[in-house]
Amino acid sequence: MLFSSSKLGHIGQIISTGAVWEIGTSAFTPPTANEIETFVHVVIQVVVGIVTIYATVRKMFQKPESVVKLPAVGSVVAPPAPPASASVAASPTDTAHVAE
Repeated sequence: MLFSSSKLGHIGQIISTGAVWEIGTSAFTPPTANEIETFVHVVIQVVVGIVTIYATVRKMFQKPESVVKLPAVGSVVAPPAPPASASVAASPTDTAHVAE
C-alpha cells in the first residue's frame, strides 16, 4: 500500500490499516450514554489539568511583590476597658446598661 518495503512504511501501513478498520467498524454506531459521559469526564480533567499547570507556571514566574506597610485606616479598635475600681454596680431596675 504505502512503502511497505521500508520499516517506517511497514509501520505506517499497519497503523493506517488499523485506523481505517476502526473507523469503518465503529463510525456508524452511535456512542452509548456511558461512552459520552466518560468522554466528557476526560475532557473536563484535561481542561482542569491545563489550567492547573498554567496557574502553577504563571505563579512560578511571577515577580515577588514588595511589601508596603501602611498605617491602619478605619480599622476597628476595641474601646479601652474601664479600670476595675471605677466599675459601678447596676441596679436591677436600671435597663439602660443591660442592653449594652
